[in-house]
Amino acid sequence: MRSGLVSAIKLRLVRSGPEPRRIPLGLYAGLTLEIDLASQTQLYLALWERETHPFLRRAIATSRWLVDVGAGSGELVLAFLRDQPDGHVWAIEPSDAGRRAMERNLALNPDLPAANVTMVSELAGVREGPGVVRLDRLPLPTDAPGLVKIDVDGAEMDVLRGAEGVLQRADVKLLIETHARELEEQCLALLGGHGYRCEIVRNAWWRAIVPEHRPGPHNRWLVAWRERDRVHRR
Repeated sequence: MRSGLVSAIKLRLVRSGPEPRRIPLGLYAGLTLEIDLASQTQLYLALWERETHPFLRRAIATSRWLVDVGAGSGELVLAFLRDQPDGHVWAIEPSDAGRRAMERNLALNPDLPAANVTMVSELAGVREGPGVVRLDRLPLPTDAPGLVKIDVDGAEMDVLRGAEGVLQRADVKLLIETHARELEEQCLALLGGHGYRCEIVRNAWWRAIVPEHRPGPHNRWLVAWRERDRVHRR
């Protein structure tokens, strides 16, 4: 009831439709993003997936490349380029609308090295074939540390199985959104088998007041890193 009332008030006060807006604070501070305040207020106020931000800040600071699987409109892509202008990004986004939005956001931030972004329109997965790319097949500089974010609405294990060579060879930090308890357990087992330490990202106490609307009852993030890497510490 309270959430519905807040949404109704917001719709009356906020003009609907995407507009370029400079983000004032948080992980994306200083970036200009195309945002619809009617539906993306939490992104603008640095509350959307806020619990993952400490890990991402530290992971970006120690990474030289990023693979963003399910890059969407490219918010993380831009944050990485801002902090690592000499790094390279592989933005995997099968949606035409998502890639167009990412291109617009890159254009809104002309100081960022857009040439360092490789957009990939295929799905990330394990099987070889048209329309599917294995992360193992990307020309990643595995002699340097990197960051992999996976948000694929249920195909997490396919992506990880197609990346096992990278996980073995490289110093990788991972942020993975899981969409079922069984999938979460499978991801933890695979990563643990490659020597990664994992933690579940718990919801903040204030989510009872400012909830995120998730697609299912078990939908949360996990982070993973090599045992020798202390990037997870807050």
